Amino acid sequence: HLLSAVLHTSTGSVIIKGATTIIPVECHYKRKQKVTMGLLSPTWVPLTSTINVFGLLRFSLRFMTDGCTSRRSPLVYQQGEAVFLEASVDAPLHPPLTIYVDSCVATLKPDPISLPSYKFLTKHGCLVDSLLPGSPSKFLPREQNNRLCFSVQAFQFNQKSGEQMFISCHLKATLTQNSHTHLDKACFFHRPSFSWRATEGDSSLCECCDSVDCSGMTAENRSENKLDAYKTVGPLYTLKRSLWGGRLIVSH
Repeated sequence: HLLSAVLHTSTGSVIIKGATTIIPVECHYKRKQKVTMGLLSPTWVPLTSTINVFGLLRFSLRFMTDGCTSRRSPLVYQQGEAVFLEASVDAPLHPPLTIYVDSCVATLKPDPISLPSYKFLTKHGCLVDSLLPGSPSKFLPREQNNRLCFSVQAFQFNQKSGEQMFISCHLKATLTQNSHTHLDKACFFHRPSFSWRATEGDSSLCECCDSVDCSGMTAENRSENKLDAYKTVGPLYTLKRSLWGGRLIVSH
């Protein structure tokens, strides 16, 4: 360490003299483990936690055109039409991530716990709306690990044409090397084969979609690296089939 002395002269100028000395410093911390144990390695804060705190992890949910080729506008649908959505996560300073849609609910208000509501995606990635006969709901094959596109059938709560609706989803991401578990999956019901299918990986992970819950199917715990967010999009508007003219005319 360098200790400096500042001296002032009669003319107002400053003379700085320095002397070098060594001062020993010791730090003492309480040890959580028993002192009889061997040497311990320090526990570092995971990079994922740092990225979450400083806002470098960005989740998004948006409405898309058919096939998820581009963003959709306006958000007006015919009853029974496929509503395409894309979930994504961007983390430029993070190792490669794979995104999943854990759950989704449709409501008349932007509040996801408001009533009435329709939970069309549950059980950590089971698109239960795809069970309905003739439903266009499904997960699309991935083009990028940090993006996932899926569809749900446009419907109405009160059979009122043009009622507004919001969609809220719980999004989560995991390291790509650790992906595909009962808690991290993207499953839809494939009617031709009358079975659940995964958009990638082992479709046997989707068998729990027919059970009460998928949480107890694995002993894996990732709470220390939890990367998730809740996103709400809308409003979207659904018209009855009899009122759909094939095109939308906007008056100014």
